[in-house]
Amino acid sequence: MNIKLTELDHRKGEPLSFQVTLDAVDLKNRHHEIRSLTPVEVEGDAVKLGNLYYVKGDMKADIDFICARCLNPFTQHASIPFSETFALADDPVLEDDEDSDIHPLEGDQIELDTLLQEDFLLAMPTFPLCEEDCKGLCPTCGVNRNDSPCTCSNERIDPRLAGLADLFKDNK
Repeated sequence: MNIKLTELDHRKGEPLSFQVTLDAVDLKNRHHEIRSLTPVEVEGDAVKLGNLYYVKGDMKADIDFICARCLNPFTQHASIPFSETFALADDPVLEDDEDSDIHPLEGDQIELDTLLQEDFLLAMPTFPLCEEDCKGLCPTCGVNRNDSPCTCSNERIDPRLAGLADLFKDNK
């Protein structure tokens, strides 16, 4: 999706609404934790205020993951806000602050697809969890501890300190 700068210039501060759908297949292929997802619906506004161009909005999709702890599949509804600021490449505001979040514009259009895909992928979890307090699988017997309790003793003792454990057993 491209937004023409001249169209924003003529609006004189009035926002320009837009809607676009991002390619779900491309996004799925770029993130290894996404199993499948619905098309990403994007709604937003673009406006020119002063010398800067602002684009903000929201992305929505249903995403299928596998839980990193219990390995159960689950679907998460994502609503991801985004906000980007642009300035012409020769604008002094870009020279003043090298670490700013203002994107330089080359040409007469704002190209949004790449930035929106990047914002979407950065919002995806590295280790998706079905629930925040997911207990995961028992490392000894493999039972899903969310479904049933496990009686395994998963106490790990450093082998270098195992002799100390025997010392404390003699005192009891």
